[in-house]
Amino acid sequence: MSKMNGKEQRVARLDAVQQQRKQDCFDRTEKAISKLLQNNERISFGAVARIANVSVSYLYKYDELKERIQDIRDQQLKHARKLTRPQTASEKSKQVIIKQLRERINNLEWEKKELKKQNEKMTGELYQIGIKLDLFDRVNNQTARQAEEIKQLKSELAKTRSRLDNCKSQLVENNPKVTSITSKIKQSDKLQEISDELRTKLSELGVRLNATLKKIIITKTQQQVDNAIGAVEEYLSTDKKVKSKAGLLRTALEENWIPNLTEEDRQLSQINDTFSEWFNLAKEQGIVRASQSTKKGIQVLETTGDWTPLEKMIEKGWTLEYLQQRNGR
Repeated sequence: MSKMNGKEQRVARLDAVQQQRKQDCFDRTEKAISKLLQNNERISFGAVARIANVSVSYLYKYDELKERIQDIRDQQLKHARKLTRPQTASEKSKQVIIKQLRERINNLEWEKKELKKQNEKMTGELYQIGIKLDLFDRVNNQTARQAEEIKQLKSELAKTRSRLDNCKSQLVENNPKVTSITSKIKQSDKLQEISDELRTKLSELGVRLNATLKKIIITKTQQQVDNAIGAVEEYLSTDKKVKSKAGLLRTALEENWIPNLTEEDRQLSQINDTFSEWFNLAKEQGIVRASQSTKKGIQVLETTGDWTPLEKMIEKGWTLEYLQQRNGR
């Protein structure tokens, strides 16, 4: 309740201020009319507005003010027409008419200036509205284009997935011996898939066989497993500290290490192979044009003509997985 009372009090104060301003303008308008009548000057909206320091539109806003000014103005015009009749005109009346006409001209000039100011103001407002409408149209058009692009990309993704499913089905039909990754993972849970010879090698190497290693080993060929074990043996012979031998073997299996390569050689080979695949896909899809190796790393030339670090391209979403997906792999 206290909040509502406070709000009502603020509204009441604003109403009181508006009423006070309205009454002040009314008083100044009445004083302006009285002054014009006392000076025997022509009553017009422009003259009253100028002396009362209000706008002409303000006088038209209130019917009582508008009607009062119109009544006095009409009475003056009737009286002026009587004075301008030739049979009753005198030198004094002529002077009065001339004075009134001059006042009328001055008032009309003032009204003309006021109307010109209002016209310029409205023209500026219309210009700003036009700019906003133009910006609104551009944003709407851009949004529509983006929505259409998203729709096309979704359609392309659906077609790619459909082609991928068809390829998988044909592969299984044409090659009955091919087993799915899922079946291999299931098979990896069986302890009998790991030979006793391999278990002995891993034990001598100090590698504890866990479920993760079992699953990875099942998916690899005998040559790949032998290469990975040989590479781990070479690595351990360098007396480098290793947190987990099982983790080291897992890395060797996942990255397909082979013996007689240093760690730096393996890392460089892996980076080069990965970037080579990424660059070929990106170039085929019209994303980049060229590449160069700098002190700060690999940079690629975008179709916009800008050289961009490879890391920035990845941050933008152009990952190898996304490029492979777009390519239907």
